[in-house]
Amino acid sequence: AAQFNSYCTLKLQNVKSTTVTVKGANPCWEQDFLFETNDVNTGLLIEVWSKGMIWDRALGYNYIPLTEVQYSNEEGSCQQWLALEAELVMRDGEVVGTKNPTGHSLLVDCRFELPFGLMVQ
Repeated sequence: AAQFNSYCTLKLQNVKSTTVTVKGANPCWEQDFLFETNDVNTGLLIEVWSKGMIWDRALGYNYIPLTEVQYSNEEGSCQQWLALEAELVMRDGEVVGTKNPTGHSLLVDCRFELPFGLMVQ
């Protein structure tokens, strides 16, 4: 079996965060990322990459529209398996989705956290 050294990048508007690189065919990152935004008409792009000697290779993508993200201050409450897809869907130079499933998936807990003291109605 091929040995993978995988990592994820998360992109929201002009902000990009990257996980550590993890070895193996079933990597687990267990990392938290916090993005601030006031534009819910955009989305979070998650990319999974395999680190190479010279070039890194994309293993798959998933785009989460922020309009589909739930509000919760409880960690683990919004976990979902996302299909990794092979292609980005672009419109006017912006990523608006993904297509063509790779057969791989990624478990993600993606949620909006409310400021301290505010409760979900």
